[in-house]
Amino acid sequence: MSTAVQTSYGFGFPKGVAGGLFDLSAHDVTTRQAEGDGVAFGLGVVVGTNKGTDVKLPATGATSDDFEGVVVHNSVMVEKDMDNNVSIDSKRTVGCLHFGRIWVQTGEKAKPVYKDKVFLITDGAEAGKFTTSADSSATKVEVNAIFLGETDDGIANVEFRPGAVVKNAE
Repeated sequence: MSTAVQTSYGFGFPKGVAGGLFDLSAHDVTTRQAEGDGVAFGLGVVVGTNKGTDVKLPATGATSDDFEGVVVHNSVMVEKDMDNNVSIDSKRTVGCLHFGRIWVQTGEKAKPVYKDKVFLITDGAEAGKFTTSADSSATKVEVNAIFLGETDDGIANVEFRPGAVVKNAE
C-alpha cells in the first residue's frame, strides 16, 4: 500500500503585503482621511485639500514637499472587488506612515537594489507607486527614503527616513 504525498508546490507567496510594516523598528503612523478614488495600501499619498487631515494620490505637479507618507495595511477594513483590487473609499480614515520600514507597491519598471533612492510616481496609471531613478518612463519625485532590497511580486521594502519639510509661510 502506498501513501499519497505532495512533492511539488507550484505557487509561492511574496515576502510581505503592500502597506504592511516590515518590522517593529521605530516608525510613525498618523491618522488621515482618504480623499478621492484610488487610495490603496502601500501607495504613497500627498497632502490633500485639508492640510494635515486629508491625503490623496499624487497628480501632475506634485512635489517632494507634498509627500505625506504611505497608506498602512490594516488601518481600515476593506474588501476586494470582483477584479481582485482593493480601493479605499473617499472620506475613510487611514493610517499614514511618515517614517519607518514598510512594504510599498512598485511601478512595473522599478528594479530597485539595496540602498537605491526612492521616487514617488506622480502621474498616470501608476500614480502613488514607487520606482527608482533608472525608470525613465515615469513622472516622479524623490522622497526621503531608500529601498532595502529587490521587488517581490510588485512590492518592495522601503525605509522612510524621519524629518519634516519646513517651508516658509507664504
